Amino acid sequence: MSEEIVIICPELTAGAGGLADYTLRVVAEWRGISPLRFLLPRGEKVSDPLVNAERVELVERNAAALLAALPNAGGKVLLQYSAYGFDRFGYPRWLLRTLADWKEQSGGLLVVMLHEIWTFWPVLNKNYVVQQLHRRDIRALMRSADAIFTSTASQAEHLRGLAPDRAVEVLPVGSNIEPAPSATRGRDAGVAVLFGLEGSRVRALKSMHSDLEALGTRGVIRRIITAGADSGEQERRLLAELPLVDGFEQRGALPEREISELLLRGSFGISAQAELSLTKSSTFMACAAHGLNIISPHGDRAKPEPLCWLTRPGELLAGVDDAELERRAERLREWQRRTASWPHIAKQFARALQLTDAEQAIIS
Repeated sequence: MSEEIVIICPELTAGAGGLADYTLRVVAEWRGISPLRFLLPRGEKVSDPLVNAERVELVERNAAALLAALPNAGGKVLLQYSAYGFDRFGYPRWLLRTLADWKEQSGGLLVVMLHEIWTFWPVLNKNYVVQQLHRRDIRALMRSADAIFTSTASQAEHLRGLAPDRAVEVLPVGSNIEPAPSATRGRDAGVAVLFGLEGSRVRALKSMHSDLEALGTRGVIRRIITAGADSGEQERRLLAELPLVDGFEQRGALPEREISELLLRGSFGISAQAELSLTKSSTFMACAAHGLNIISPHGDRAKPEPLCWLTRPGELLAGVDDAELERRAERLREWQRRTASWPHIAKQFARALQLTDAEQAIIS
């Protein structure tokens, strides 16, 4: 068995946030192939049975406390980084500088996953100086790290510009809803699913309103079902304005299996996720993993995956045959499995952390 891996993350309670769920999914794929120890900022809670309390340490948000919790010599550290997750002002100086210093002093192995980078403020904004300091410390961390990952191509481009001599790998996030293995298969014609956070759902309904209205008028979309917490009056009003033959339904928050069954039964997924952040959206990945045809204003056959497998509203209005829609949905699902399935993500981190070939082979 490999030596202990120390995982630093800002949260570790299932459902509390994206980084907690992300970390727990990776740990589940590893199936105990290496001893783990988690370092979290003091004040965070741990409730998932995958993580035993004796393997979790809560540390004060300062350099001395963090350094004392890290291995003295050697050791392996995996950082799941979100600036605001570790610091409410979006600049956890104590974390970035300490890890760079630890790497230099200990000679250990440091792997960094940058889920978020610095905030982009204009020069005249009062936070611009903080942005520059944040960039400087991320650069120092990158120069110390043995492997660097991020979740979008645009973030990777910014990071490579910051440290051109360092390799940055793009690793899209995984689906937050795994397909239910025994769920009933078969699609309900004309049913579109809008799944995710309330703010994202409302933004999609607003920005795609005219397109959805046209698709409803033509009968391409007959019914819209929304799923996710806080189904409010604004969402209901936007849905009620659409000319849907079979109306709409707000399911609200649902257990994972019920959401999976909903995604497996729908014909379309609705997504207005920005092109630059598409690969860090776990709800987009859930739709892809369930083989939905995703209606998006950013679909473009001439662009790289996954954009080339999405369908623009105008294409549906002009007419796309069922065989082509099935082909796109299957290609999108294949892309998700190949680049963003949890086994794939877990294997990439295992490789970077230099787990043995035999240990990596255990990951499904």
